[in-house]
Amino acid sequence: MTFVERMPLSRDRVAAAAIDLIDESGLESLSMRKLGAALGFEAMSLYNHVDSKDDLLSAVTDRLYGEIIAGYGEPGGNWRDKARMMTAAYVRVADAHPQAVSLLVDRPLQSAQGLEFMSRILSIFEEVTTDIRTAALAFTAVSSWVIGTIIQEHGSMRRLRAGEGPGTREVSAEYLPIIRFRDVCVSDLTAEERFSEGLETVLDGVAGRYFSS
Repeated sequence: MTFVERMPLSRDRVAAAAIDLIDESGLESLSMRKLGAALGFEAMSLYNHVDSKDDLLSAVTDRLYGEIIAGYGEPGGNWRDKARMMTAAYVRVADAHPQAVSLLVDRPLQSAQGLEFMSRILSIFEEVTTDIRTAALAFTAVSSWVIGTIIQEHGSMRRLRAGEGPGTREVSAEYLPIIRFRDVCVSDLTAEERFSEGLETVLDGVAGRYFSS
């Protein structure tokens, strides 16, 4: 009889497999039973590494923030350069795992990698202010725009690009300029153009409001 040695389980391996399942079938379909089957273990074995389904989601979120930190690295440049790099790293992870974006948005930043992520964010703004409240205001202004844009790109923009929504034959003539404006926003501007232009506008606003003196 031939025995095939299975790779031992770990919290990180469980989280990585969970991300694969989320990418494939969506967050709502994730279950301990499916995850155990994907790893070749009984579901009960997973509880040696995660306490519950909620703890599993925390482990997944921690791994996602780890991916963001790895993508950010140790960039040089001024605070705006670093903000661009961190934003790019965040967007890459969101684009790679669109089914898991809600974990980054909804869950509190209290895991090891989540707190390290916040540490990197704070270090960006510490270059231009010693006031932690100002740094917090600057960060929330940028992050609110980034998260909102990601949600929009993965939601309404994606549906509009797929052709959902009213066509030109379904609206009265007075609304045709609005339809044209919508189509320019959706089709004529690329996602990259919308994002980069918006980010620079937000960074200009942050610089002018908080760091101009």
